[in-house]
Amino acid sequence: MGRFMNHKKWMAVIALAVTALILTHLPVSEADAAASASDFQTQGSTLVKYRGTEERVTIPDTVEVVGESAFENNQKVQFVVIPKSVKRLDAYVFWGCNNLEEVVLGKGLTAVDEYSFAGCTGLKQITIPENIQSIDAQAFAGCVNLTDIYIPATVTGIAEDAFLNCDNVTIHADEGSVAAQFAQKLAEQKNRDPLVTAAPVQTPTAVSRPDTQATTEPVSTATPAPTVAPAATPVPGNVLGSTIIVGNHALVMVHPCEEKVQQGYTEPEAGQETGEEQDITAETENGKIPEWMYYRNQSVGAVTIPEGTTEIGRFAFSRSSLRTVTIPEGVTVIDYAAFYHCDNLDNVVLPDTVNTVGAKAFTHTGWLDDFEENSMDDFLISGDILVAYKGNLPEVVIPDGVRVIAEEAFRNHTELKKVHLPASVTDIGNDAFPEGIEIINE
Repeated sequence: MGRFMNHKKWMAVIALAVTALILTHLPVSEADAAASASDFQTQGSTLVKYRGTEERVTIPDTVEVVGESAFENNQKVQFVVIPKSVKRLDAYVFWGCNNLEEVVLGKGLTAVDEYSFAGCTGLKQITIPENIQSIDAQAFAGCVNLTDIYIPATVTGIAEDAFLNCDNVTIHADEGSVAAQFAQKLAEQKNRDPLVTAAPVQTPTAVSRPDTQATTEPVSTATPAPTVAPAATPVPGNVLGSTIIVGNHALVMVHPCEEKVQQGYTEPEAGQETGEEQDITAETENGKIPEWMYYRNQSVGAVTIPEGTTEIGRFAFSRSSLRTVTIPEGVTVIDYAAFYHCDNLDNVVLPDTVNTVGAKAFTHTGWLDDFEENSMDDFLISGDILVAYKGNLPEVVIPDGVRVIAEEAFRNHTELKKVHLPASVTDIGNDAFPEGIEIINE
């Protein structure tokens, strides 16, 4: 191990890893209190909801995706084994599992996705296997009892706020790795030696999800995220809300309308309306659809974006019922997660004026999901904009005519070593490619 691991710490990490390995290979009857098959609600290979009451749980090896909020607010589960069959953890999988203390991640995962363990205030130990390539935005936000974690050298992307409010965490890593750089910056930000673990703090007593409206008046702001960006992931800030400390160590994650929350605002946000779907013309302010404008709005069907619009703000339509959208010429920026989790949005046509497509702008839309699951092509291209790539080659030739490459278009493709760019490319988004690849201009 590198300089961040002294002998004592190294032996402790080895002991934890060995324990996790033993538990992983125990028969189900010994590794956990054998949850009944009926406890696992599935749709195909996706675990939709775990409804059991066992303290120790092994997810069935028929599961490939653990869906959003699958374990949310389960106060019984303490130990979870995720098998190698699982390829993805969706957001908020373990949100509010305050008694969850230990998790063993399977080798089928390539990322710890955003918010996977956010709000797990009791989490003390997690085993991250060497196949993991990225740790995404606020993956461990609010895990105040997480003290030591080893991050393998295979991890090449760590979001700046991945460990937001993990005030006691010490990250161990191989010398020279991205994780080691992150650990050093994190230690410097906390004004302490990387090997020194701060004294434990009291477990928060109140937690609410960042995509729900909090009404508690904040007392003080949380410690800011470390100022480090060694990663192949963007730095989105507080992706689904801001984080504050309330009362006696109560961690509350709230909707980003901070001013309204501070004023005790309790009415639903305009973007959270429900009712019969309507075809609408989007509202704009100074040529921009404001951030969060239609967030979680379940009343929008078809949306026309008016002429003169130049920007679609962060999370503008995220998690809404949007089915179709007409984006006119003149729009230049589609910001971070603008259409994130618009599950019913099956097709998008981007005008040739767009020069920026933010990270996760179309993640978990029907359009992108269908491409990833069913398309025979390696590239998702709309007009002259390359939105996503799904191949696995070490050397890639970008098709001629592509003008814009979206942020994170080649995210997590660590197998990629060389990219050939055509002369038509004029704009490349932040973190479009993994670090260290060779770019050849044709």
